[in-house]
Amino acid sequence: MKKLYFLIGLSGAILTINAQGVRTSFQPNSSAQQSAAQNNIYHDVLSNGGHNTGNKVNSRGVNYSNFIRIGSSYYDLQSNYAMPHRLVMHPNGAVSATWTTSANDFSGFPQRGSGYNFRNTAGKWLASDSSRVEASTRTGWPNIGILRNGSEFVIGHEATNGGFVMTKNNGPGTRPSLSTNILSEPPYKPIWGRSANDGDTIHFICSYTDSAQPGEKRAPRRKGIFAPMVYSRSINAGSSWDIQHQMLPDYDSTLTNNGGADQYAIDAKGKTVAIVNADKFQGVILWKSTDAGATFQRIIADTFKYAPYTAKKLMLDTPFTNDGTCDVIIDKNGKVHVFWGLARVGDQDTTDEFYSDYFATQGIGYWNEATGISQSIVDVSAFDRDGSGSISLDAASYYGLQSGNLPTVSGTTLSHCARLTNTNPMRQPNAAIDDNGNIYCVFSVPIEGDVYDLGANYRDIAVVSSTDGGLNWSAPQDLTQVLTREDDFPSVARRANGFLHLMWQQDVIPGNNLSNNNANAQNHPVVLNDILYQAIPVGDILNNKIGMIWGVNVDKPNTGELMLVNQNYPNPFSGVSNVLVWMSAPGDIKLEVRNTAGMLVRNTTFSGMNRGNHILPIDATGLSAGVYTYSLITGGSKVSRTMMIH
Repeated sequence: MKKLYFLIGLSGAILTINAQGVRTSFQPNSSAQQSAAQNNIYHDVLSNGGHNTGNKVNSRGVNYSNFIRIGSSYYDLQSNYAMPHRLVMHPNGAVSATWTTSANDFSGFPQRGSGYNFRNTAGKWLASDSSRVEASTRTGWPNIGILRNGSEFVIGHEATNGGFVMTKNNGPGTRPSLSTNILSEPPYKPIWGRSANDGDTIHFICSYTDSAQPGEKRAPRRKGIFAPMVYSRSINAGSSWDIQHQMLPDYDSTLTNNGGADQYAIDAKGKTVAIVNADKFQGVILWKSTDAGATFQRIIADTFKYAPYTAKKLMLDTPFTNDGTCDVIIDKNGKVHVFWGLARVGDQDTTDEFYSDYFATQGIGYWNEATGISQSIVDVSAFDRDGSGSISLDAASYYGLQSGNLPTVSGTTLSHCARLTNTNPMRQPNAAIDDNGNIYCVFSVPIEGDVYDLGANYRDIAVVSSTDGGLNWSAPQDLTQVLTREDDFPSVARRANGFLHLMWQQDVIPGNNLSNNNANAQNHPVVLNDILYQAIPVGDILNNKIGMIWGVNVDKPNTGELMLVNQNYPNPFSGVSNVLVWMSAPGDIKLEVRNTAGMLVRNTTFSGMNRGNHILPIDATGLSAGVYTYSLITGGSKVSRTMMIH
């Protein structure tokens, strides 16, 4: 079964969903009070349900984008809801990355932990090593940060006993290996952490596990909230924590029932700290501190008018809300920008504990502190690949395994599911800001017509941008246009330095084993997932050079422009050096090496290169020691640099 997403523009209209919602169980909070603030209703571009067209688009005949593989993992759930910033940039332009990694363990992933890689200023990544940085402890959900002395920390949760493992290195590019246990809270089990730091001051938020043995205390109830989000702080690089698991002001049962896993994000810049919490029955709440976390002020970024929802309230108007995926970022003026995935819910019966989820809703919500206005910033019509005026997705892309509404393969009972937890199709916004104040928001989105054999649409990573502080937003562009590959869990470095630095997870089956595998059917077995990286010129994004270039093939060479991401490395060198480049469109790249007299001494052509990042080898074998000039030439551009052979 497929569902149509009818396309509309920024009309400000609130639409009526004409497709039946998925009935989902809700456990009410008996202590919840009946009040909610009302402000800043945005909801001005969405899509609604419909009926199947059966169209499958095959206009993309090639893998059009090229990426850098920095790691891998057989454990394929990188987050329950919001994606953390697992990519950080050093002041000199070097980049470090972390992710949840594991060897091919089929029984509980006992080797699960924090993967790590580092790209130096010359663009060279360490050898792809997907073993965990923790010596022996099984961890997950890692965070990464750069301390005042340039060394790095990685913090992952220890789900078995609760609390976190902090692993440090001795400087950028050395693998973290010095681990300590932090922020335990027996008998409770805090996990699912998020960190942000400025120098040695680390700000940290987390929630509590909701799984336990019978009779075991699993999570506290505080201010009427079960398993609340809590805040901690260290002012000495994690050696001690002067604030531990503290409730934020006005975070109580007047709006919130449950804390939720991963439904929050954090950023820090100087003494300004911003924390956002998103829950579909609460709305989007922001806390901002201007004194490094000593005090916070609560701000309602987007309301849910039925908060706190108790399953005993009619929601006949199927109100818009968020899907629990969110991000927050602070600009150079100290103003906060908040992003979230859009959702829609309803309830026509107060006699049971069920509500309806309208998973056909697509959009990215946004709130700007400077204006105080909430809006939707993505027009889904850009993803109408076949130009039919609607977007058709297979049911497995938005229904859960428990729904009973999944498609089956002819003659079998085998079904597939790609929807993750209770998120909506367009989800997991992750934001960055460059030195000029331009804002970039990437997100995960299923692609019409790019369908797995068992049903379910593959996902890509898209981006929208703003050049005026968030007042206006560009049309979306598709950053990972690759057929029959799922690109998901996007994460960007908060700072863009002429390039947007992006990492994500890619594999061959939509969804993931942890959320979407039926143990009896084995419809999503354990497979290897690549952790990929891309450095995308912000000029290409701002000038709409990436776009939605479906159907372009590599048989049209020399049509794009080429940019050096970094100088060749190593340099000086003997033998072979490598250079990281960006191609704005498919084509050939010619490499010419000339000596100081201008004589051509090497001439190599790299044919049929896809758009994206490439690591090109410069072979100097047999050349005399000295200074040379190398030029990289494609139809639209020529870039030259000097190098030294010793």
